[in-house]
Amino acid sequence: MDTAQRLRLHRTYWGFGYQLFTLFLVAALVLMGMLPASRVPEFLALVVATNLVFVVLIRSGVNLRFKDPSLTAGQIVAALWPSLYIMFFVTDPQARTAFLFLGTGGLLFGMFGLRRRDMLLVGTIIVLAYVALLLVLQQWAPERINWRVEVLIVYAYAVVVLMVGYIGSHIAGMRHQLKEQNRRLEVLATRDPLTRLPNRRSLLTQLSREIGRSERRAPDQDALCVSMLDIDHFKEVNDSFGHDVGDTVLCRISEALQNILREGDFIGRFGGEEFVLVLPETTLEAAQAVAERVRATVEGLVFEELPDGKRVTVSQGVAWHHSGESIDRTLKRADEALYQAKSEGRNRIVTCT
Repeated sequence: MDTAQRLRLHRTYWGFGYQLFTLFLVAALVLMGMLPASRVPEFLALVVATNLVFVVLIRSGVNLRFKDPSLTAGQIVAALWPSLYIMFFVTDPQARTAFLFLGTGGLLFGMFGLRRRDMLLVGTIIVLAYVALLLVLQQWAPERINWRVEVLIVYAYAVVVLMVGYIGSHIAGMRHQLKEQNRRLEVLATRDPLTRLPNRRSLLTQLSREIGRSERRAPDQDALCVSMLDIDHFKEVNDSFGHDVGDTVLCRISEALQNILREGDFIGRFGGEEFVLVLPETTLEAAQAVAERVRATVEGLVFEELPDGKRVTVSQGVAWHHSGESIDRTLKRADEALYQAKSEGRNRIVTCT
């Protein structure tokens, strides 16, 4: 179970714990003679069954099919029914207001995932549910209801619930904005602003992670290769046709490389016209095949911005990571192989073990 699912499950447990506070209120009503003792196990069974449904939905992953995987609105509304059931049997009408206080607190859980409209809708459902309870009491137990008092209670309760829903939704909106801002800051910190590829910092972090994984695997499964790629004569492109054309070339090549890499491979912009490909669980021979596919793909790109059908090529240095070797050493060997490829005429691949 991933972190997000665990957090959703914990919130469900928090809601269950909050409902248990209502159990103390139910027990107190029994002790004061306002509620038959037989209703206590019924109430507890309803609470457990209701929460168990949501636990199963989250643990099974079915919740991920919904727009709100936390099932926030559903959990808030479902928590009403055990309380409504008990409120029907409370003999003193004034004692029902205690359940209303606790029910209002449950609406605050909406701040974790509901927007303003949804919060207000849930608040309205809570008020209407209480009104429905009063109508049922009027039909089956009119002696437990005083409409002059109940009208005032419903009005006050509606105002409180709607205000809690409105303020809670405002706080939820602030949380959403902060989360979105943090996401954008993370993108700025880890992505190259031009090519949208992972930047050097992110690239080194991923490479460090892959090295750690490779060294935890069995010796016959720990193959990890790195390919350092450089665009041939890129300075000439910038000087002859302008930096706008150079930027276009960088972006087109970045997009093409992302489209042809295998699942699990990783590419990032190392700096300038240099890129690094991280190839986990890949032998040197397989890495050379990937590098050849990259070379051929770039050579086949057509740039309308360049005159006379001028093609762009890349040179690559492929290095196999040795167990226990530092990141800098692996990259240095890949860079040395790249330098050799360029010195031998460019548009080629040189590997080193």
